[in-house]
Amino acid sequence: MVWACITHKGKGLLTFIEEGVKINHEIYVRLLEDEMLPWAKDTFGWDEEEEAFLEDWCFQQDSAPSHRARQTQAWLQVNVPDWITPQQWPPYSPDENGLDYSIWGYLEAKACEKPHNSVTTLKKAIRKAWNEMPQDLVQRVVDAFPGRLQACIDAGGGHFE
Repeated sequence: MVWACITHKGKGLLTFIEEGVKINHEIYVRLLEDEMLPWAKDTFGWDEEEEAFLEDWCFQQDSAPSHRARQTQAWLQVNVPDWITPQQWPPYSPDENGLDYSIWGYLEAKACEKPHNSVTTLKKAIRKAWNEMPQDLVQRVVDAFPGRLQACIDAGGGHFE
């Protein structure tokens, strides 16, 4: 399993989850604390004195159980300037998730151009594809987000592709 994030500013983290680990709210919040938050502070700037981000940004995730958990929502409320709550986010909505509708497909195509004989070589290929992914691709995916949300609204919450 892989966790990643993107912004208009570029690629964020790519984090591999150890085999057999079930992502519950505790593990997910630890990932957010240890991986996402330091990256976000570097990316969006952090004022130590004010204990606040220098730039506004909004965290978007899907409706996985660990994302919807009360503990996760409480952590987000304290640690990010804005986020899309589970009540605002439609369940099972890959059409609105840039990683789902674009980035994972790109990574799979690049990383699996040739077969792998181990998880280690697959991870290496995924990391290479991530590192070489063009910035303009990431920006196009992020820029498409508002239009994709509108298409979902226009489709009455249904599938639109």
